[in-house]
Amino acid sequence: MRKFYMVFTVVVIGLILFSCGLKLPSKPPEKVKVQYTKYLEFPLTTLDLKARDLVDSFANQLGGGLILEKTDPVTLKYATEITYSPGTLLQDVQNELESKLGELGSRFEYKIDTSYFLNAMSGQIELPSVKPVVQEINQSEVEIGNLTLISGLIVPVTGGTNVFDVPSTALSTLIFSEANLKSVNVRFTIEQITGSNAALLIDGTTYPITVNGIKNLANVLIKKTSSVKVKFDSASSGMAKISLAFENQKVDYLKDLDTSKLDGGKISINVSQHIPITSGTWKLALGGNVGIKLTIAGFSGNISQNYSVVSGSNTVGIGSSNSLNTQISLDDTKLFTVGDGIDINGTIELTGLVSADLRTKPKVQITPNVQVKKIQDYPLSVNVPLPNNVTELKFTSDSGYMLLNFSGLTSVNVSGTFGNNALTSTAAGVQIPFQNVSLPALVSGTISGNVTGNMISYTIDLPSDQTIKIATAKISGISIAPISFSQPVPSEVRNFVSEATATIKVKLNYNVGNISGITLNIASNIFDSGNGTYVLSGQNSIVLQSVNKLFDFSTFTSFDLTIIPLVPLLLTVSDIDIREGVNLWIEPIIEKFEISKVKLKGQTFTQDLGTLINFGDIFKDEFAFIRELDLNINASVSFDITNSTIPATLTLNISGNTVNISKGTPVNIGNIIETLISGGSPLSISITVETDPGELTKDSEIKANLGFTLPISANTPDHDVVISSGTVDLSQLEPLKELVDNVSIKFKTYSNTTGLKAKLKLGQNGEVEVLLSDSVPTIGVNKDDIETLAKNNTPYQILLPKNSNIALNYNGKLSVAPYIAVELKVATEVKLGN
Repeated sequence: MRKFYMVFTVVVIGLILFSCGLKLPSKPPEKVKVQYTKYLEFPLTTLDLKARDLVDSFANQLGGGLILEKTDPVTLKYATEITYSPGTLLQDVQNELESKLGELGSRFEYKIDTSYFLNAMSGQIELPSVKPVVQEINQSEVEIGNLTLISGLIVPVTGGTNVFDVPSTALSTLIFSEANLKSVNVRFTIEQITGSNAALLIDGTTYPITVNGIKNLANVLIKKTSSVKVKFDSASSGMAKISLAFENQKVDYLKDLDTSKLDGGKISINVSQHIPITSGTWKLALGGNVGIKLTIAGFSGNISQNYSVVSGSNTVGIGSSNSLNTQISLDDTKLFTVGDGIDINGTIELTGLVSADLRTKPKVQITPNVQVKKIQDYPLSVNVPLPNNVTELKFTSDSGYMLLNFSGLTSVNVSGTFGNNALTSTAAGVQIPFQNVSLPALVSGTISGNVTGNMISYTIDLPSDQTIKIATAKISGISIAPISFSQPVPSEVRNFVSEATATIKVKLNYNVGNISGITLNIASNIFDSGNGTYVLSGQNSIVLQSVNKLFDFSTFTSFDLTIIPLVPLLLTVSDIDIREGVNLWIEPIIEKFEISKVKLKGQTFTQDLGTLINFGDIFKDEFAFIRELDLNINASVSFDITNSTIPATLTLNISGNTVNISKGTPVNIGNIIETLISGGSPLSISITVETDPGELTKDSEIKANLGFTLPISANTPDHDVVISSGTVDLSQLEPLKELVDNVSIKFKTYSNTTGLKAKLKLGQNGEVEVLLSDSVPTIGVNKDDIETLAKNNTPYQILLPKNSNIALNYNGKLSVAPYIAVELKVATEVKLGN
C-alpha cells in the first residue's frame, strides 16, 4: 500500500506540474533590438514532453502487486486476497514434505542398462566448410615500355632561358589518352650548344630533368591533350639539336590505354589463393561452385578470366568468363586430401582500350558455394567409458552386437574395431560386437560414403535378436544421504485451531534390480502405518499413510519424518542382460494430503501492519496543493466465510478510525484515506479478527479482500487550486505603452493531449488569463492593462481551475512555446535593456 500511494502521488503531481507549469522568465532578455518595425516578440518558455516517458519511468519501479494500466487515463490497480481454509491450513507442511521427498527421489537413482550405451555411443560429425576469402591483388602498375617524343629536332636557341613546346603530334604517339606515370626515366639531350637547368613543364607542373642524361620522375600525370614544354638555359645563341624520350614507363592510372601497343598485346594479372579446409589425411569431394568477383577501380575494356581449383595434384574444378564475375564449377567425383586444402589459380587478361586505376589495389572476392558430397576414410573414434561408480565391467563371451547407423550418409562403408573385435558393415548397419569387451573401450575406425548434409549423425541400437550380458561389474561409492523432515506446527495454526483431522498418504515406488543388500529405514509421527525397515528388491511400493488422523495441537507440536537408505560399500553383479540392467531408484508420490475438518478455538487475533505512509511528509511545500483535491479513491475491504456458520467479525483500525466489516458486506475506506491525505496525516492499519468456537469442514473458506482501482485523475474543489506563484520583470514594456497598438499571447507551437488543464494568470488582479486546454488558445491583452503589467515584479500564478476534472492520458503529449506579441502603432527603432 505504501508503494501504491507514493507512485500514484508522484505520477499525478509530476505530470500536472510539468504539463501546466509554464515558466515566465525571471527577467526580460537583456537585449532586444528591433529596427524600424511595428512588431516585437517576448519569448516566455518552451515545453516539450510526452506523458508516456514520465509514466514508464515510474512503471519500471512498481512492485508488491501494484499494476499500472497504460490507458487513457492511466489507471493504477492493487488487489490482495487472504484465504484461510482447512485445505490451506497446513500448506507449508505439505510443500516442505514434497520438497524433502523430491530430494530423496533425486538422490536414490542409479542404473546401468541399455540406455547408458545408446547415449554413450551416439553422436554427431560436423563436416568442414570452406570460408569466403577477399584477396588484394598485388598489381600496382603496368609496364608500357619506351616512347621517343622528339628525336634530333633542330631548334633555334638564344643565350639564357629557352622554353620549347613539345609538338602535339609528338603527344599523339602516347598509347593512352591519360595516365599517371608512377615511374618514368626521362632522357633529354642537347647537341651543338651547352645547356643547363633543364625542366619538363606538364600542364603547369615543373619536373626538373637532366641535360644529356636520364632523370627518374614519379607520379607524372600526362594526357594526349596536355601542354608539355621543355625549359633549359643556353650558354649561347645558335641552333640546337634536341631529343626527348620516356623510358621504362610504368603507369598506375590509365585511361583508354591501347593494349595492342604493348608487348604481348595485353595486360596480364595472375591470381593465386590458398584456402585451407581442415587438418587430416582423410579425403572428401566437393560439389557446387566457387564464385569469383573481380573489382578494379575505374575499369573499362575487354576482360577474360580463367581459373582452376587444384588440391595437390588433382584439378577439381575450372571456370572462365569475359566479365568481372566468374563461376568455377566443381567436380563432385574428385576426392582430395583435406589437409592439402584447395588452391584457386587464375589469369586475368585485359585487352583493347583499357581504363583502370591501380592506385587502389584490385580485389578478388572468392565465395565458395560448396557442399561436401563424399568422404573417404574419415576417422571415427567413440570412447565408451565406465559408468559412474563402476570400477570394473566386462561383457560375456557370448554377447552379441549393437548396430551403428548413420543419418546424412549413404553407401556407408566402415572398418575398424571395438576392443579386439572387428566392425562389420552390413545392409542393416555397422555391427559392433561386445563379446569379451572390457570398459573403458574405444570404437576406432574409418568411415566412407556419400554425404547428404553438412552434419552426419550416428546412433546405436540393440537389435531384438541380440543379447548382450555383463559378465561382472563392480560398483562402489554409492552413498545416498538420508532425508530428515521436521516442520513445526505454524504459530497461526496453533493460535486459531485446537485440532485437525487429516488423511495423508505417500507412496514410495521403487525398483532395485539385480543388486541386493539395499535397505530403507522409515520413522515418522505423521503416518500411522508404513514406519519400519525395508529390504528393497525388485519393483514394489512402500505405502505411508494416516486415515482421518486426529492432530491435537495442544500436544502435537511438529511434523517429523526420517528416511535413511543403506547401501553396501561394494556391490558385485554378474551375468546380467543389459536390457534388464542394474537399477536402483525411488519415485516418491504424495497421493493425498487432505484436511477434512478443523476445530477453531474461538478467540481474538490482532495483526498490526504499522504505518504504511505519512501523507504529511509527502504532500508538503510545493506539493501541498494535492491535499485540496478530491482524489476519488476507491479502496474496498471485504470479509466472508463460505460453507460455515461460525460467527466471525473483522475490525479494521485505520489511523484511529475503526471500521467494522461484517461477513459478506464490503466497505469502502477510500473516504478515510482522502481525509488522511487532506490533513497530511499518517496511514496506519491494524486488523482484528474475532471468531466463536466451531468447526470448519474441508469445503469451508475464510476470505479477506483489499482492492484499489484508481484512475490517475482528480477533481478540483469549488475554488482554483494554486500550484505555483511568483513575479516576473516586465518593466521593459513601460517605454512602449504609448506606441502599443495590440498585445497578445501567442504560441510558436502548441499541442496538449495529456488530459490535463491549467490556467496561467498574469498581473496583480489576474488581468491576463490563459487556459491551457486541448486546443490552441487565443489570448488578447487589454491595452489598458499594459501599464499595470509593465512592472519589475508583476505577479503570476499557475493554478488548476475550480470544479474541473484532471486526468492523465498515457498517449498524451504537451508541446508549447508561448510568447508575448506586441504590435506598435508606428515603425520605429526600439531598444530594450542594455
